Amino acid sequence: MTHTNKTISLKKTLSALFVGISLTCASLNSLAADETYIDKLLADAPKNWGKWGEDDQIGALNYLDEAQVKRGVKAIQSGERFTLQLPMIHGVGPVFPGRVPVMHFMAQDEGIYSSNKSEPLSGGMKYSDDAVFMYLQGTTHMDALGHAWYSDKVYNGKSSDTTVHGHDYVDIAHLGDVGVAGRGILIDVGRYSGDKNHRLAPGTCVTLDDIKNTAKKQKLTIEKRDILMIRTGSMGRFYDENDKQNWTALDEPGLCYSAELVQWIADMEIPVIAADNLAVELAAQNVNGNDMVIPLHGALIRNLGVVLTELYWLDDLAADSAEDGQYSFFFSVAPLKMKGGTGSPVNPMVIK
Repeated sequence: MTHTNKTISLKKTLSALFVGISLTCASLNSLAADETYIDKLLADAPKNWGKWGEDDQIGALNYLDEAQVKRGVKAIQSGERFTLQLPMIHGVGPVFPGRVPVMHFMAQDEGIYSSNKSEPLSGGMKYSDDAVFMYLQGTTHMDALGHAWYSDKVYNGKSSDTTVHGHDYVDIAHLGDVGVAGRGILIDVGRYSGDKNHRLAPGTCVTLDDIKNTAKKQKLTIEKRDILMIRTGSMGRFYDENDKQNWTALDEPGLCYSAELVQWIADMEIPVIAADNLAVELAAQNVNGNDMVIPLHGALIRNLGVVLTELYWLDDLAADSAEDGQYSFFFSVAPLKMKGGTGSPVNPMVIK
């Protein structure tokens, strides 16, 4: 196939993908029974708008000052490292409805030399090159503070018009400028409330009581400004051929909305919440008789400026922590500086 034919084929592939995406998004939007209910639900919810100035664009990351970085470093005991990104594999991976997994294409490899389409470089060296089509939230990723909103305002009270054709305000690049570093804690709800594989059942709500009770069982004290990492077991299920049939995107176990949970996060000044699922929260919830999709995104991202980061691989870290009893550690992650972007792939690191 010539380079021109490859380009045409790629364009056709991407065109087909976007058609499928549009249809899936339409189906997802139909889940919202009452588009205005979230305004009523969160009318009295806590907000951090203006707390760090009217032009603040990093939200609760303001909590992670130099003292918090040092507190995280003090949690290091053995120096053992864990990276928490999912593997990026062509066409394979959990994605939220409306997205597609990573598409990886080779632009140049040995084939171009063996077919006499190109010559090695002067001196004999050859090289490969490749390209990726992906959603910026199509693997382990971090959400920008402009990623989710309701009504006509994004975080800090700015107009939602700032999201049109790329974010003019609270884009992911602002979070990339400061990064995340501090004391991370693992709340392994899956191990203490799950099945024999330490996985919560599909559709399970993780509540504030679950967080507190799990921490107590782990003999872990949750402190102000901790980076909260919640393990449900969902990614283990996705990659387990014997359990994958029980995985669906909108039915992954996760946090469920409650006024008490939101207030606790605000009071504890939690800057970041990470989880081994697509949305941190259970994607489709029923709140007071109303069907809702990702209501906590409104309460946490839009109102409090809490950074959500998702699709973590936590099983290896959880197994190690179950052995040594250490559930606090130094945590660090930074998104790519994608100007105007709504999110970014990340490869978080924990040092125990």
